[in-house]
Amino acid sequence: MLFYDANLSYGVPINVEEKPCLPCATLNELEAALKRAGAAGGLVRTEAADVAGAVTGNALLAAALADAPAGLYGMYTLLPGYTREIPCPDALPAVMKKGRFAALRLSPRAHQYLMKPEIMADYFEMATEREIPVVLDTACGLAISEAFDIMEAFPKMTAILAIANSWPSDRYTRPFLARFPNLRMDLSYMFNAMGLEALTREYGAARFLYGSRFPAMYMGGMMLMLRHAGIPEEDKRLIAGENLLSMLREARI
Repeated sequence: MLFYDANLSYGVPINVEEKPCLPCATLNELEAALKRAGAAGGLVRTEAADVAGAVTGNALLAAALADAPAGLYGMYTLLPGYTREIPCPDALPAVMKKGRFAALRLSPRAHQYLMKPEIMADYFEMATEREIPVVLDTACGLAISEAFDIMEAFPKMTAILAIANSWPSDRYTRPFLARFPNLRMDLSYMFNAMGLEALTREYGAARFLYGSRFPAMYMGGMMLMLRHAGIPEEDKRLIAGENLLSMLREARI
């Protein structure tokens, strides 16, 4: 079973209450952790994007990825286009391709902007047209209601939903899964007993991605859950890595 992780990061966060016990300060340290766990790669963001700023973080991540193994791809941190700090939507795909970015991410609290779909509409329209995944992660300053408003405004957009809620979150996640067919769910916080079995039975295994949220959480936890889940082996392979790889192949960057 090939594991590609949809929720990785490196760097040391500051000004937060909960910090990883063993943070990965560099991408090299993250690579070593992936090797120990038997994971082939995945999507990675850098804490520098939210600490030093999106422009600096994107540049640092692109530089780090230039020498990284083939299986690692970056999340490009978006900003509203009004301040002209990042490339315009038409120019951004070429920048992403050059820097080995495969997805877009939002962190509105760290970067101090109003998270309304209209404000980011030009980037969301481009992402929808090109099937570039947009990561909607509530651990990165995005409210679940804001994530829903974004998907309501752009229901065909390819997205990865990551809800940082350790209590069973079905009442949050099922409306997303039911209403937005191009949305996938990162399983990093899937703790409820038989939850994955119930969700795959109703929505299909193609809607779910293995994610660990490492180093904030343990990489092997979701691996263990997936290996022992009461679902067919084919579904396990899809969730472990094939679904994410398909999303990355379909993105026109």
